[in-house]
Amino acid sequence: MLFERGGESFIAIDSAGLRKPSKVADAIEFFSEARSRKTVRRADVVILMFDVTEKISSIEKRLARYVVDHHKPVILAANKWDLIENDLTPDDFRDYLDKQLPGLFFAPILFLSAKEGERADTLLSLAKELVGQAAQRVPTAQLNQTLKKALEARNPSSKGYRVRLRYATQAETTPPTFVLFVNDKKLIGKDYLRYLVNRIREDLPFAEVPVRIVLRDSKDDFEPRIRS
Repeated sequence: MLFERGGESFIAIDSAGLRKPSKVADAIEFFSEARSRKTVRRADVVILMFDVTEKISSIEKRLARYVVDHHKPVILAANKWDLIENDLTPDDFRDYLDKQLPGLFFAPILFLSAKEGERADTLLSLAKELVGQAAQRVPTAQLNQTLKKALEARNPSSKGYRVRLRYATQAETTPPTFVLFVNDKKLIGKDYLRYLVNRIREDLPFAEVPVRIVLRDSKDDFEPRIRS
C-alpha cells in the first residue's frame, strides 16, 4: 500500500496475522508464515507487532529469528498497550521481550494503541531513523580505533597466542558490514565476535540496527564467519 505522510511517500507491506502453534499444521497458516517471510525479505524496515495481552508464540519467535538472520532493521511494536490492566510497566515488557527474543535486544520498542492510532507518526519517524542508521558509513580510521580499543580491553587468546587486528574496513551498508583482517580468525569465537559487535554499536552510529562482522585471515579470500 502506497501512502503519504508529511509530504513523504511510504510503502507498507502487510502480512497475514500469525496464529498460535496449534494451528501451524493448517495449510492456511503455513502460507501465512511463508508470506510473512517474503515480506521480511522485501522490507527496508520490519515492524514486528505483538499483542501485549498474549504471550509471545513460537511462530513469532521463528519470525523474529528470520528477521535477525536477514539483518533487517526492526521495530518492536507493543500493540494494545491501552488494554493492560495489571501493574506491567514498559520496562517489564521490554525485559520479557529480551528474554523471549534475545537476538533483537538492540531493536527499539514502541508502545501502541492500534484502536486509537496513537504514535503512528512516531513509528514512521523511527523507521526512517533506522534506514538512515543502516545506510551510514564510518571512516576507516575511526573503525580501526574502536576495534583496537576493544581488543586492548578484552583480547581472546589460546595457548599463548593473541589476536592481532591487522586492519578493518566497512565493506557494505544496509546492513553495515565490517571486514576484519586478523592474524588467526580461529582464535575468535562467537562470544567474542558478539562482544566486538556490541562495541561497534556502542562507539559507532549503529546502535539500533543489525551489524555484520566478517573475519578474514590476511592470506584468505573473503569468507563470512558469523552474523549478528
